[in-house]
Amino acid sequence: MVRVRFAPSPTGYIHIGNARTALFNYLFAQKQGGSYILRIEDTDAERSKDEYIHALYEDLAWLGIEWQEGPDIGGPFGPYRQTERIETYRDMAAKLLKEGKAYRCYCTEEELEAHRREAEMKRIPPRYSNRCRTLSSEEREKRIRRGVRPVLRFRIDDPELTLVDLIRGTVEFNLDQMVGDFVIMKQDNTPTFHLAVCADDGLMKITHVIRGEDHLPNTPRHILLFRALGFEPPKFAHMSLTASPTGGLLSKREGATSIREYRELGYPESGVVNYLSLLGWSSSDTHEIFTMDELKERFDLAHMRKSAAIFDRAKLEWVCGMHLRRMTDRAFVEQAFQYISAHQILPPGCMEKEGEWYEQAVLLFKDNIHSYSDLKNRLSVFEEPLRFEEDDAMKSEEVQRLLEAAAKSLESLPDVPADFWPEWTAKLKMMTKLKGKDLFIPLRHALTGCREGPELRRLVQLLGRERCLNRLRQARKTVTS
Repeated sequence: MVRVRFAPSPTGYIHIGNARTALFNYLFAQKQGGSYILRIEDTDAERSKDEYIHALYEDLAWLGIEWQEGPDIGGPFGPYRQTERIETYRDMAAKLLKEGKAYRCYCTEEELEAHRREAEMKRIPPRYSNRCRTLSSEEREKRIRRGVRPVLRFRIDDPELTLVDLIRGTVEFNLDQMVGDFVIMKQDNTPTFHLAVCADDGLMKITHVIRGEDHLPNTPRHILLFRALGFEPPKFAHMSLTASPTGGLLSKREGATSIREYRELGYPESGVVNYLSLLGWSSSDTHEIFTMDELKERFDLAHMRKSAAIFDRAKLEWVCGMHLRRMTDRAFVEQAFQYISAHQILPPGCMEKEGEWYEQAVLLFKDNIHSYSDLKNRLSVFEEPLRFEEDDAMKSEEVQRLLEAAAKSLESLPDVPADFWPEWTAKLKMMTKLKGKDLFIPLRHALTGCREGPELRRLVQLLGRERCLNRLRQARKTVTS
C-alpha cells in the first residue's frame, strides 16, 4: 500500500512552499488509496517550538488535509517526533560503525573551512576529502587528547548512482564529484537530517517521497543510506520550487507568507487549496477551478511540471474569488459573519442594522471580492457621512441637473419599492436625455462616493429613501463647494 509522509520542522508557521508539499503528498495518497503520515522533525532544539506544532495541526486541518498517523493520534510506527526517536538513530549509527559503513571523523572546523576555501579558489565543488578514513591510531589519539570531539561519517564507495524520478525521469549522479563521505551523527551524538529522515522513512515503511527539487542533491546520499540500513529505498518525486514572478526566490512581499496569514486575511480555504494545486501541476484538460474532492480524483504525478512554479498573487485572488462566487449564499453569509465578528470590521453605518438587511448587505459584494477581509472596505459604502472621490466630471451642469432630478423624483416617494430601480432610471433618462455611462457613472459616484462599486439596483434598496436623498444632496454640495 502507498505510504507518504509530510515531515516539517516546527521552527515557524507553515508557509506556501511547505503547504504545497503537504497538499501534493495528500492528493497522491488519496488518489492511490494510501496512507498519509504526519511526522515532526524537531531535532533543532533551539528553534523548534510546540506552539508551531499546534499551529501546524490547525493550518493543515483548515486546508482540509487529514492524516492517518501522527504525533497527535499515534499509529503503528510511532513515535512521530524525532526527539522521541534519538535512541533509535544512535543504535542505527552504531550498527553502521560496527559494519564498517561509517567511521569517526576528527577533523576540526578550522580544517574543514580551509578545505572549503581551497576548493573555492580552485573553482571546484567543495567536498570532504575522506581523510579520516585512514587516520592513524596515533593521530586519532593525539586529537582526542586535544579535546576534539568526533562526528560520524557515512562511507560512500559507489562512484555513480542512477535515479528514476517520478517527475524528472532518469537522473544520473557522479558521487566522486558531488559529495564526499557525509556526516550522519554530530559531535553531540544527535543525528543529522540525512540519518534521521532515512531511518524514519525506512522504519515507517514510506513508499513514496514527494519533496522539493532542492532535496535532489540529497537523494543519492539517502539511497545509499537506505541500502546500508537494510531498507528498500522509496520512490522519489522531486517537485519544482515556487519562484517569484521574476523567477527568483519568493519574498514575503510576493507571497512567501504563512498559511496562517492567508487565513487571517480571510481567503477561503478551498480557493487557497485550489491555487496551491496549480503551482506545478495542471489537469489533463483546461480546467483550473477544482474542489478538494475533484483534486483527489484528478491529481497525477505525470502532470507535474519540471519548470519553476511561479507564484502569482493576482491568480491566487482570482481563484479565491471564483470559489467565493461558487458558494451558496447561506455558506457565504455564515463565513462572512464569522470573519466580520472575529476581526471587528463592521463599519459604523451598519451597526444599527441586523437580520435580513445585514445578510443582503454582505451578499452585495459576493461577486467582487477575493477574501473576506475585502469586506472592510466594501462595507464602508454604508458609512455616513460618505467620502467622495475627486472627479471634475461631477461638476458639469448636466450632472448637476441629473442629481437634482434624481433627488426630486425621490422626494415624492414615501420609500423605495422593490421595483423602484428600472422605473426610476427610465424616468431620469427621459428627464435628462442622459443614458448609459453618462447616466449611471454620476449616479454611482453620488450614491457610493466613487466611480466603481456594487450593483446600484441592490444598493439603493439597502440604503433606502432617506439615505439616498441625503447622498444626492451631499454630492451636489460637495462638488459645487
